[in-house]
Amino acid sequence: MSALPRWDDTDQRHRPVEVPARDARAEQDQNAARIVSVVAFTSIAAGAINIAAAATIPGLNAQSLTFFWATGVAGVVWGLVALVSAPRWWLALGALGNAVVAATWLVSRTAGLPFGQYAHVVLPVHFADTLATILEAVTVAGATVLAVRGSGVARAAARARSFAIVAAIVIGALGLAGVVSQANAFSGGGGGGGQNGPTAPYGGNGGNGGNTGGGSTGGGYGYGY
Repeated sequence: MSALPRWDDTDQRHRPVEVPARDARAEQDQNAARIVSVVAFTSIAAGAINIAAAATIPGLNAQSLTFFWATGVAGVVWGLVALVSAPRWWLALGALGNAVVAATWLVSRTAGLPFGQYAHVVLPVHFADTLATILEAVTVAGATVLAVRGSGVARAAARARSFAIVAAIVIGALGLAGVVSQANAFSGGGGGGGQNGPTAPYGGNGGNGGNTGGGSTGGGYGYGY
């Protein structure tokens, strides 16, 4: 007779545990949606800066132009797709791609790349390229965390709408600042060498105009990997 009440009490004690478990799962999904929103917008912003670099840096050869256009468009496309659907393999792809671009920038600013238009030349650090690399690093970190955890997310922006709007405004403002800075680096025009090229290794006599008759033919670069 006494065994029945004890059995019923045990059953009652275990029943409410399911509700907090569901709540915890929902919170994890919401956090994953927020992270995807952030990395999607950072990828888009970095891609926009790379596209601006391709469109504004004078004297780039075909290889450099291909690099900037490819990384820029890929960053924007990856971010837009991630806002709609970000399965684990897509997150891993984004982390890998952004890691390669960020590593390329790091080598070009410290030791010089062993190949390409600026082979064996340590390029100067400027605002636009530094900002783009920071945004890419954020993308790598967030996408890696979610990919390792196996947290694929669908419709991230819709699931975390308010957070996504704030992230879009903040990160969009940063991206716009980078694009404007990159564009302004080469908008000085006229004589006296590029506005942003004090250490240019290519282009005549040290990038100071020299005998090139006006002075900005390939001398300055403000981004260039």
